[in-house]
Amino acid sequence: MKALAYDALMAPLGWVGLNAARRQLVEGLSGKVLEVGAGTGLALPGYPDTVTAVTAVDVDLGALVRARSRKSGVALLQADAQALPFTDGSFDAVVSSLVFCCVDAPATALSEVMRVLKPGGELRLLEHVRAPNPTLATAQDLLTPAWRKLTGGCRLNRDTFRLVRTAGFHILRREQRLGGVGEFIVARRP
Repeated sequence: MKALAYDALMAPLGWVGLNAARRQLVEGLSGKVLEVGAGTGLALPGYPDTVTAVTAVDVDLGALVRARSRKSGVALLQADAQALPFTDGSFDAVVSSLVFCCVDAPATALSEVMRVLKPGGELRLLEHVRAPNPTLATAQDLLTPAWRKLTGGCRLNRDTFRLVRTAGFHILRREQRLGGVGEFIVARRP
């Protein structure tokens, strides 16, 4: 999805709570943080002063160009979550917002996140996910093929919580929102 269109689509969602959720996602972080799938940088202004360095990656170079204006001092790199260009244990925390629905191989991406996190490092995710309600989940299943084409790969029905747990992260907190179709996950690398 093009950067300007994405920002236009996200603006109303920000007004009704997504901006606050993104601030909550980064609240209390410190040290070196990697933001995976930074897009146009909508979460960047919310980082606290206790974060000493932010590195933001995205596959979309146009989105990163737009992100440059959101916060100074952020290292922006074009990179894929499935092949992160960092050494093992480089970051104290990894943050991602509305990204893992679009990653083609989420297990690979989570393995990469685990690799670049320091032992004891924290993973924080804000995602839309497969609904716990069977009727809504079935609707998500039916809509996902068309939705993927419209949005450049977004899957409405991904079970991100299960993927994070299966990747070997220790779950610290899981907060379901919006009837379970939104999820805030905080996990730690063992």
